[in-house]
Formats: sequence, structure tokens, C-alpha cells
Amino acid sequence: MKFSPATIGLGVTMTIGYGTLYYSFSVLAPEIAREFGWSRSFVFGVFSFGLLAGAIAAPVIGRMVDRLGARLVLCVGSLAAALALSLFAVMQNAWQFAGITLAAEFIALAVQYDAGFAALAQSHGREARAHITLVTLIAGFASTIYWPLLQWLLTWMTWREIYLVLAAMNLLIALPIHLALPKARIDTVATPAAAERTDEASLPKDRTRQMVLMAIAFAAGGFVISAIGATLLVLMRDLGYATGIATLAGSLIGPSQVAARLIEYIRRNLFSPPLTAVIAAAVMALGIALLAGSLLIPATGFALAFALFYGAGQGLTSIVRGVLPLHYFGAAGYGRTMGTLSAVRIVVSALAPVSVIWINDWAGPGAALACLALVSLMAVLATTVLTAGARPAATG
Repeated sequence: MKFSPATIGLGVTMTIGYGTLYYSFSVLAPEIAREFGWSRSFVFGVFSFGLLAGAIAAPVIGRMVDRLGARLVLCVGSLAAALALSLFAVMQNAWQFAGITLAAEFIALAVQYDAGFAALAQSHGREARAHITLVTLIAGFASTIYWPLLQWLLTWMTWREIYLVLAAMNLLIALPIHLALPKARIDTVATPAAAERTDEASLPKDRTRQMVLMAIAFAAGGFVISAIGATLLVLMRDLGYATGIATLAGSLIGPSQVAARLIEYIRRNLFSPPLTAVIAAAVMALGIALLAGSLLIPATGFALAFALFYGAGQGLTSIVRGVLPLHYFGAAGYGRTMGTLSAVRIVVSALAPVSVIWINDWAGPGAALACLALVSLMAVLATTVLTAGARPAATG
């Protein structure tokens, strides 16, 4: 399949969206805390509240996508992201920091996967799966690019100047690409009343049941991904692993994600979206189970096997988030559907790190891993029940 430059361009802008508004925080926040004399718990606590703000933003942005088109939302999002990042460069106190962080995370969904997937759904309809996969394949390198880039920039400019550079990336790179995106197909963007009529005609009668199961599956997967991303090194240390082995395992997750997405891209017609969803949830659960094997003995093999399987599952999960709602509910009203599903996932994901760390500190790594295993099995169960009894949307 040949892809338009717009698809590749969207992969670039998603990389910028995640790199400037998400991955930048872990590198620049300690610098901010050091300059103002704030505790790291305060800085990252504000960031957690910012992520919760995304739960409020998701349904709002989803409805805007359906009414105005994803292209316009992405363009406005790039402008707003540039403004928010510029404000970081001139802030002077904790209240300003908190307000700008909340605003930035509210804006973030307008330039990240939810809006990007909607743009592809509106342009390509039910054929958007391969395009979504390619975008996630490109954007999967966001942390690989931005973490070392930001560390390098810190060697010769201040964090305030870096925020101006990040703002410029959104304004001078992402915005022109978003402006060049094709307009949405007429049959996928309509007035709210027209969207409702389309939903009634094309969606199965058990939409509520499907939405609930999908929300559970996505929220459970989001909980595990958020918890592992924030607490993996702590858990592995408490399991008895040396820092070097824990770091090696963590570094293998990224390449495993990319490898799984590459396989999905090459063999995209081999498995249906529902089967891909089941595989993603099951492989991620298998990774957690392998890490739990470290409770018997902290063997390097358990750590590396966990990284490979968990990383593959996480990589496929990002694709499933975009293609499964499209498969079952179609392109009409896609923004609203994604917004509803994302709101639940974001809330659960924001609570995951503190919950798992509290369990680990209170009852030990075994209890923390048991929690992660239980939630990952919940994702497998919800996905299996969904795919076993649901019918896809009509293609008319």
C-alpha cells in the first residue's frame, strides 16, 4: 500500500506532540524544581493533575473533532501548544507553573493520538488501519528522540530557552503539516444531529455494552502501561535486580514496541482488529506473568523476557486504541467515541503509579505485581468478551 505524505507527516507531528508535551516533562521538571527550590513531589504532583485534566479534555476535543474536523482541531492544537510552551519559558511562580501545566495537558490531546487517529479515520474511513499503524510506528520513537535531544540541549542552553525551542517545533513544523492535511470526507464530519442519525443507522444495537467492555479493556491496559512506565525500576530493584539489569530491561521495551508495530504494519491483513486486540492484551499479560517469576528468583532471563513480551503488547495496544473503535463503530462520530473512551483511560492511568507504589511500599513487590497481573487479566477478559459477542459496524 502506498501512503500519502500526509500520513508520514502526521507521524512526525504526533512525535512532536508527545515529545514536547509529555516526554519533555521528565527531563525539564527537575531543572524547574531546582531553580525555584520546589520539591520533586510537588512538580510531578502538578503533572499528575494535568494528566487528569486530559480526562476532561478528551470528550470536549472529541466532539470538536466531529463537528469541525480533525484537521482544524490539530491546527488550533499546534497553536495552543506553542503558546503554552512559550508561557513555561516566562513563568515566575508556582501558581503560574500549575496553571500552565494544566492548560498544556488539556491541550495535549488535540495534537496527540486521539486527534491524529480521527484525522486518519475521517480521511480514509474503514481503511485507516494501516495508516494508523504507520503513524504509531513513527511516533513510537518520540522518547528515543526527545530524551537524548533534551539532555543535549541542556548542556548549552537553559530550560527556559528549551521551552521556546519546543514551542517553535509546534509552530514551525507541526502547524504547517497540519494545515497541509486533506480535508475530512463529507460523510465522516457532520452536524451533531446528522452524526446521531448515522450512528443509529450503522452501529449495532448493543453499542452500550461494546463501549463499556472497550472502556474497561482500554482503561485496564492504560493502568498497566502507566504503572510500569513510572514504577518499573522501583519494582525491579525491590525484586532484587541490580540497577544495570533493570535499566537494560527497561531499555528493551521501546525496541519491542517498534518491532511489534512493524510486524503489524507488514502483516496488517493477517489478523482482524479484534484478534489483534486480544493478542495485544494477552501478550502484555504474559509479560507481567514473566516478571512475577522473579518472585522465585531474580533471574536475568525473567527480566528480559518480560521486556520483550510486555513491550510488544504495549506497542500493539497503541494501534488497537485507534483501530478497534473504528472497526466496531465506524468513522462517523469517531471523535466523540474516542473522547469517551480516552476520558476513562486517562483517569485510571493517572491513578496507576501512585496506587502501585503504595501497594509496593505497604505489602511488597509481590502484591504490586499481583495487582498488575489482575488488571492485565481484566483487559484480556474484557477484550475477549467484546470480540466474541460483538459485530462490526456496517460499512455502508
